[in-house]
Amino acid sequence: MIWVRLIQLVNFAFFCVYAMLFARFVVEYVRANEQIRFVQYVHRYTEPLYRPFRGLLPVLPDPGGHPLVLSILAAMLAFFVVHVVVRGLLRASSRPALREE
Repeated sequence: MIWVRLIQLVNFAFFCVYAMLFARFVVEYVRANEQIRFVQYVHRYTEPLYRPFRGLLPVLPDPGGHPLVLSILAAMLAFFVVHVVVRGLLRASSRPALREE
């Protein structure tokens, strides 16, 4: 039972990471005012997650001129891969070992 709760906790933590990075993507896309408290909050709390990926991919404008920060999407993809691996390891370790008799 503890493994189920641990997996739920891991899923929730990664959901929070995805939500914050998506919020940063949207904030960058709409070029939100840096003076808004929410924008400052998003930048402050996503910076440690986003920093290793900053500049990894180019910033492309969409047809409307909004910036598509592909590095944020790369960060989300990398965290998704880590999420799948961690969840898989937790599930594998939660299964009872096969015993030879």
